[in-house]
Amino acid sequence: MVPEGPLFQGKHRMISILARSLADTWGFAPRILIIMFTSLYASRVLIELGLFKRLEFIGRPLVRLARLPGEAGISFVASFGSVLVGNTMTAGLYESKRLTRRQTILTVLLNTTPVYVKETFTYQIPVMIPLLGLKVGLLYFVTFLASGMFRVFFVVVCGKMMLKGPDPESAAPGPDAAEAGFRRNPRRWGELLISSLRQQKKFFFKVAVIFSATTFLIFLLINSGAVTKLLPYVAPLTAFFRLPSACAIPVGTYMFSPLVGASAIGTMLTEGALTDLQGITACVLGSLLTLPVFALRYSFAKYVSIFGLSLGCGILGLSISLGMFSRGAVLLLLTSMQ
Repeated sequence: MVPEGPLFQGKHRMISILARSLADTWGFAPRILIIMFTSLYASRVLIELGLFKRLEFIGRPLVRLARLPGEAGISFVASFGSVLVGNTMTAGLYESKRLTRRQTILTVLLNTTPVYVKETFTYQIPVMIPLLGLKVGLLYFVTFLASGMFRVFFVVVCGKMMLKGPDPESAAPGPDAAEAGFRRNPRRWGELLISSLRQQKKFFFKVAVIFSATTFLIFLLINSGAVTKLLPYVAPLTAFFRLPSACAIPVGTYMFSPLVGASAIGTMLTEGALTDLQGITACVLGSLLTLPVFALRYSFAKYVSIFGLSLGCGILGLSISLGMFSRGAVLLLLTSMQ
């Protein structure tokens, strides 16, 4: 009989880890994918109905208050459809000398605020609140909105203090320009629902593949013990904010996958391992740590390619700092309440 050597044991352990990770992914992913598909489909229908476009009027007083020129209002309106499009327009205005460096920075920060509006309907309400439960989910939603409001407040105050001259008379495009191409779709409801489903199928398939693969890799890291290597760095933070040591792994996981991290925190809440206050604190801490990781993985290349290395890094660094500052303030408030 051939003895089981280290090589055999290593292969057996790897197979066991892969099988466990697949099982964890299968137990977790379908429920989230159903929620994601429902929210994506609903958001597409709302977009087709013109709901998001009706919120464009929000930008006009904001641009005026921040002493930004009317061109900033145009890119802000475009950002309701795509922040990338809005930022590209802003970069073009900067290159053509129609916006100064300071105006460009504040305009780009303002362009990110429509994300808070859209994510309310596509991520926070349909995904995070069910994962965390009604009470903790709503508290987390409030902190999410507070972060967006702080960003708007920062832009307005800096615009008032740093941008000289009278407030522009026209801070946004007129009604015809803002509404052109976005009139209410006259098609019947049935046609709209079918059309929206067709548009979402390919995109959702891509999202489902990426999400499932990412979830599997996250569980693979967890089951292999790789995530526990973050404990020396995350554990002191959880201890500082008076969280149980068991929160270190969910918070560390949150850095790479907020959905998986939030799900783990939601499970701990359901099992009574965390109080509601500890649960919201863990989520806010996880979202704070996620910001630099997300920026490096997804935003760095976009900002540098659009605005150049110096301006792009400056804008991205300021954006991350604002997000971390607002979340840090909330964390300190929550810690004082424990």
